[in-house]
Amino acid sequence: MRKKIASLIFKDVTGANESNRVSYIVRINSLMMCLYFIIWITVFSISERYANAATCFLAMSAYAVSVFLTYRDKNTWALMLYSAVTTCWMFRFVIQWGWECGIQHFIFVLLVLVFIGSYMSFKDKMLASTVVFAIRMLLYIWHITHEPMEPLSRPMSITFQIINIVSIFLSLIVILNVYTHDKLQTEKKLAQYNRQLKVVAEHDHLTGLLNRQSGMAETVSKIMDGSFNYGMSIAIGDIDFFKKINDTLGHEAGDQVLKVLARLFKDFMNEYGAAIRWGGEEFLFVFEDMNLDDAFVALDGLRLKISTLEIPWNGQRISVTMTFGVTDINVMTSSADRENDIEKRINEAIADADKKLYMGKQSGRNKVVI
Repeated sequence: MRKKIASLIFKDVTGANESNRVSYIVRINSLMMCLYFIIWITVFSISERYANAATCFLAMSAYAVSVFLTYRDKNTWALMLYSAVTTCWMFRFVIQWGWECGIQHFIFVLLVLVFIGSYMSFKDKMLASTVVFAIRMLLYIWHITHEPMEPLSRPMSITFQIINIVSIFLSLIVILNVYTHDKLQTEKKLAQYNRQLKVVAEHDHLTGLLNRQSGMAETVSKIMDGSFNYGMSIAIGDIDFFKKINDTLGHEAGDQVLKVLARLFKDFMNEYGAAIRWGGEEFLFVFEDMNLDDAFVALDGLRLKISTLEIPWNGQRISVTMTFGVTDINVMTSSADRENDIEKRINEAIADADKKLYMGKQSGRNKVVI
């Protein structure tokens, strides 16, 4: 039963330009005001104040219409009706019972609704706030210039104050809760979307590895940190005869080879550093805190894994080999070093590794050249 009621209250609007937040705020507050007037109808009926009970019934009916409008994607009309009805019965009650009834404090609910319950421009919100201020001042002026039609007894005054304080606080809690929940949900979705964009921007879309730009930036950052005791080595790897795979089996087969190898690289390099999609069938391998000899041993182990790998494709098995060129980088930094200096140093190391890769290609492929 509770879930059905919640589902009905929080039913989404369908209008393309309508806001669920505004709909929920107006709907829930209007329902609360219906309950508020049911209480007063009961109180006035028990005390045989039937004229007051009839006034409360009319107000309750108007709030019910406001609820109905939110289900017809008429949030603006619902909010206007809510505000008009609230203003009318505030004047009605203050004129009859004076300031002691505490009804005038509902003006603060209207003020909050001006800013949170609508998407008006700042200028329109200032205008609406001025109207709310004017209503409050008119109520006060009436209070100091006129005696109430019916002075409240102490028990009735206490009843008014308790019911109104509770109702006003509940209204403000509902408005602020819906607003902050909506805002936090929006910020959460935006943060998730930004993280997704960051991942997309930093990673190669086919292999999921770091792309060239982000890989370079990360390597520069790590060298700038100056936390390596054994230096850093860098390698360029190229898939042997990759063009032949594309020409004979198609580019989809070539993409499959790249994706399978990328998964292998990522798992393998988790222990050593990072694998980067450098371009085409070329990959960059960054061995963190490893000297050249250790990087060579690790890289040769990767080369052997690749040479024994069989990649399934349309009932066939694709076997590939790779050739690598590996070199080391001077990771010693000083306070005078800037990112551009470090990047230049890395590019020089990559160029050296690329020369060694070319030497490996020229001398038979499927090897690591140090």
